[in-house]
Amino acid sequence: MRPLDGGELSGEGTASILVLAGHRGPAFLVRDNFRAIMRYNPSTSYSLAVALLADRMTGKPGVRGGWPREEQALSKDERIDLQQRLASLGLEPGAADGIVGANTRNAVRRFQTSVGEIPDGFATKALLDRLRQRS
Repeated sequence: MRPLDGGELSGEGTASILVLAGHRGPAFLVRDNFRAIMRYNPSTSYSLAVALLADRMTGKPGVRGGWPREEQALSKDERIDLQQRLASLGLEPGAADGIVGANTRNAVRRFQTSVGEIPDGFATKALLDRLRQRS
């Protein structure tokens, strides 16, 4: 694995790939510093913003991938509907609280796998429509 600039990865520790906007959006390699920020404030968006700001302050380039801007965010009612429909299929999204956390993303991945889609865990209106068609 190499950074986009073709250089070497530095540092030690475990790494994870964070894909917030599905397979069509940017991917972020996160490491121990990201997890430390998450312990301070367990918001992925906050932690990513802090990490990206720190990178920019040290001269690293900004995000080099396009966000899928045509995807509209799900409303809270739609997120709850999504969670309820995933639960009715036995996919274990956790509480139907409208918060798309790790359990919901994992349930979305299981559903995507079952219908032959790329299992990126990204909850979209199209995915919700597919779930609604199954009822």
